[in-house]
Amino acid sequence: MSEMALQTVLLQMMWFGVLTVGFKQTRYFIGSCAALVAALLIKPVFYPMAVGMAMVGVGLAWQWKRPWWALVGLSPVLVVGAYMHWNEQRTGYFHFSSIAEINLLHYNAAGVVRQTDGAATEEHWVGEVLQQANRQPTFARRQKFIQTQAVAVVRQHPVVYARQHVQGMVACFLDPGRFDICQFLQLAPPAKGGLLTQSRAGGLVQALGQLPKGLLLLLGLIGMANTCRLLLAVRGFARLKNGAAASRHGRWLAVGLIGYVVLLTGPLGAARFLVPVWPLLLALALVGFAPPAPAGLLGAEERAPMRKD
Repeated sequence: MSEMALQTVLLQMMWFGVLTVGFKQTRYFIGSCAALVAALLIKPVFYPMAVGMAMVGVGLAWQWKRPWWALVGLSPVLVVGAYMHWNEQRTGYFHFSSIAEINLLHYNAAGVVRQTDGAATEEHWVGEVLQQANRQPTFARRQKFIQTQAVAVVRQHPVVYARQHVQGMVACFLDPGRFDICQFLQLAPPAKGGLLTQSRAGGLVQALGQLPKGLLLLLGLIGMANTCRLLLAVRGFARLKNGAAASRHGRWLAVGLIGYVVLLTGPLGAARFLVPVWPLLLALALVGFAPPAPAGLLGAEERAPMRKD
């Protein structure tokens, strides 16, 4: 899957970002922008970050008196614009990826309909929207129709959607990976859908009761481990505030990348969507796990400052 390739370029972007702040050299900032371009071409979810990189480039150009950095920061936006124009030439619709409308209809809005009106209504509504969308004369009209219908549902029930969005974000961190384990071991899924689907319909406890006891125990252990990992990551982030400059700035870059992925994943949140930024979360957790060095570990001679000779 593309998550491993994305994980690689995100780690490169993180590394170049730390070097950019630490050494203020143009080549490192170019490396960060190049890594972002690779990331958004691998996964469309990263193309909105191009705007953020442009803002960072303008800010650094102003702060460090290097106007050409603004142009470097703008390069991912230019790539996104060129790619969207290319899509417009092929489809007549100025867009980056049609996955946005797919997720908006089948997950964001459909999840709201399921929770408010039930699974049968959700299936009927999605089918009706697709039928009407497919009657549109052009691809652009089709996608815009889907956007209009889905956004209208979300706006009609903002509290329900907000709750599902937050639930998905939490699931990114804590989900024990029932889907992944069942796929790997070729186990049958719960009869009424996965745990996330049933929890939206209010049947999470019933879904847990349908799982095999061995799988339920395994999921419980993984869930506990994920919870500990998240708590240790928070502790590690707090610890790094007293570290070197690279650590202090790097922790914010790591949290920014993790938060970006989790926020944009939203209601789709599950363990596998955390894969691209998992090493960053693990690094923070390891910092939080390591015991602090005792204050009296060094002797008086070792603690004394070194003389010039």
